[in-house]
Amino acid sequence: MNDPLARHVLRARQRAGGARLGLLTLWLAVTIVACTSRAADSGSRAAGTVNPAAWPVDGLTIANLGHSTLLMNYLGVRVISDPALFQRVGFSLDSIFTIGPRRLVEPPLKPGQLKPLDVILITHAHMDHLDLPSLKALPKSAVVVACSGCADLIRPLGYTDVRELKWGDRTEIKGLTISAMGANHWGRRWPPLGRAYGFNSYLLAKGGRRTLLACDSAFTDLFASLGRDNPPAVAVFSIGAYDPWIRNHADPGQVWTMFRQTGATYLVPVHWGTFRLSKEPMDEPMRRLLAAAGPEGKRVVLRRIGESWTMPSDFGKRASTNQSRASR
Repeated sequence: MNDPLARHVLRARQRAGGARLGLLTLWLAVTIVACTSRAADSGSRAAGTVNPAAWPVDGLTIANLGHSTLLMNYLGVRVISDPALFQRVGFSLDSIFTIGPRRLVEPPLKPGQLKPLDVILITHAHMDHLDLPSLKALPKSAVVVACSGCADLIRPLGYTDVRELKWGDRTEIKGLTISAMGANHWGRRWPPLGRAYGFNSYLLAKGGRRTLLACDSAFTDLFASLGRDNPPAVAVFSIGAYDPWIRNHADPGQVWTMFRQTGATYLVPVHWGTFRLSKEPMDEPMRRLLAAAGPEGKRVVLRRIGESWTMPSDFGKRASTNQSRASR
């Protein structure tokens, strides 16, 4: 090959191919370790007890069902995020069996115990967030709000109302407004190859209660804009899978900084302690988060899988009082 430009292009393609192969090899290695480690296959621990029937209808109650799955009663609207409800996440063959990491904590609720369900939120298409067997098991009457491209995966399961949102879009379901915003992440289902789907964070609002459901994200100042005017009461952030994926997942100290930037009062940590997806010890993310929070640790709620939390009924009054004191 005598053409210098052609040689340059060939070398660039080879380097790019090598980089993709290296990333794919690293991803496969960590996934294999997660799927075959003795700790992951040594049996699941029992989770706490979740009883949605006892929740106040007119309040905001959130339960941690493991990984990034939250069940919420949002002032009368029943919402679930990124449902992963079975023993494994990963490659699924028609919901018959799944090859992938195994749960270390039992699911607090079975799919049949989640009814009624109004809204299903999907932040991105990674297999631990868009789990097809879990979606297949949930009521098809629910409205699914998802990121760009995900409807092609979800509609074949039988859902008739699937709403794809791009950043800046919003929709409303039973008085609950859902607005999409970004994150510092990515959306390919088969990294690093294949189709690039979208990835969304969501801002939920009803009855004066605002909640940020952040997509998995590396550190970013993107969420700081929420703290400048009418900040959310609650912010949900992923705190695990940062070793070695720090370019895609913030570490707990960075999460605490992003949380503070939102201006939220309460932090709900997710994406830890359920599936072995990375190298850090399973309990390290929570320990590091509480260390970063220091004397403000009481603002971290839902510290255990299978735990429920209800926002104090006087939250609005207390927030107004605190703001008035701060302005003096």
